[in-house]
Amino acid sequence: MIGVVIPMYGRWELTHARLYELYEFIKDGIEIILVDDASPDEVEIKGGVAWWQKKVSQHPIRYYRNKENLGFGGSCNVGARIAFENSDAEAVVFLSNDVIIRGDFVSLIKDILFRSPNTLIGGQIIDWRAGWNQVMFEGHEMVVPYAAGWLLACNKDVWNQLGGFDPRYGRFDYEDVDLSTNATSLGIDLVGLNLSYLKHLSGATIATLPIDRMAKTVENKQKYLDKWEGRWNEIFERLEKANA
Repeated sequence: MIGVVIPMYGRWELTHARLYELYEFIKDGIEIILVDDASPDEVEIKGGVAWWQKKVSQHPIRYYRNKENLGFGGSCNVGARIAFENSDAEAVVFLSNDVIIRGDFVSLIKDILFRSPNTLIGGQIIDWRAGWNQVMFEGHEMVVPYAAGWLLACNKDVWNQLGGFDPRYGRFDYEDVDLSTNATSLGIDLVGLNLSYLKHLSGATIATLPIDRMAKTVENKQKYLDKWEGRWNEIFERLEKANA
């Protein structure tokens, strides 16, 4: 069993669309875990979730509402805890509700984790200069690959090794970069799905002004650099071995 965790803050229409797509395209056994991040439109969301739970039994749906807004990483941590402690999930998929699904990605994830269990899967691996992942090391600008956070997956053992998303990054930005760097430091492989039938709408789930987003990005990048300062030699040695 795979637990599919979908964190959400408002925008019920996005989650509703994802539930329909999971119903249409995913036939393997999954459990869907909806984590409502203290959305202001609680009544609409609870009503929508109740409809799905009553009318559609193909995939069981759990619903949990945070008492306070924890952001993407915090909500994913809650969802993973529900998946691994309160169900039979052997692996977890974190799926942003702004990812359009037009095919079965769960079967591929199961296959990858069966063949290579020591893996953190991303919808894609960003291994080029993307603005988020450049660091200075020994006088050179280096790129740190990361699994893009709009879809992430791993088994229970890997999740326990990672220890979840680091809460220092708050509501959004850099939690996926940090998780991927942590994976690399532990010798966990990064693997991208690279599926044409998954389309990320990018940023549709974050209700904030662009100027606020940029300020948060700059703040969290510095937190990321401070956290990993002094460990870049270790990280790049790991990357070199993985790519050998």
